[in-house]
Amino acid sequence: MLSDLLDKGELSSPRTHFTKELIGYQSCIDMTKPFLNIPERKLGNQFRYAEAAWILSGDNRVSTIAPYSKMISQFSDDGVRFFGSYGPKIVDQISYVINLLDQDPYTRQAVINIWREKPPQSKDIPCTTNLQFVIRNNTIHCIANMRSSDAWLGWPYDVFNFTCVSIYILLQLKSMHNVNYKLGTLTVNAGSQHLYKRDWEQAKHCLNNVWDTPFIITHSQFKDGETFINSLWNSARG
Repeated sequence: MLSDLLDKGELSSPRTHFTKELIGYQSCIDMTKPFLNIPERKLGNQFRYAEAAWILSGDNRVSTIAPYSKMISQFSDDGVRFFGSYGPKIVDQISYVINLLDQDPYTRQAVINIWREKPPQSKDIPCTTNLQFVIRNNTIHCIANMRSSDAWLGWPYDVFNFTCVSIYILLQLKSMHNVNYKLGTLTVNAGSQHLYKRDWEQAKHCLNNVWDTPFIITHSQFKDGETFINSLWNSARG
């Protein structure tokens, strides 16, 4: 993705910030390997776990996620809550998705809407519009549709978050309905996949260095979705 953006991305400057951008970009990830572990990217592991747990807990409070990130508070309009938080929307709809997938494993209607219709002026407009979950060949897949995706800042965390939502659904299907599925692929469709100018040199540095060994995530040790969420919180705290 970084190579594509640096080599083929076209210049764009939304809100006067220069980016290299590709329109209608698609990436596909094996959800058993959702960790980006390139050392040069210097991802915050505690925040990675905490954000996933925060989302799956249905939370939108600044106070519960701010201890894991130095910069996230600046995106809240009032310093108390986040307007565009994924958690409340996901938790409100996830039971519908689980029940629908149980009733009809081939359904194409298992969609969680995250976008807010006619959003007001805010510093926190959600980048993701919806998540779709599809079961084929005894495997659960996730399709994430995003209006905007920052390849450097947001994409590595989004991949982990969407994977964790998929794992939660898989575990709840197992614990509630006694059906077992494998974890499949995450397809991210980005209306705008972009890389800000401030990150171009760091991106080039990543491309010139050896990649770390992927970390494989397993879900078989978790009894249900709630134990998985607790494990994420514990990993963030420890």
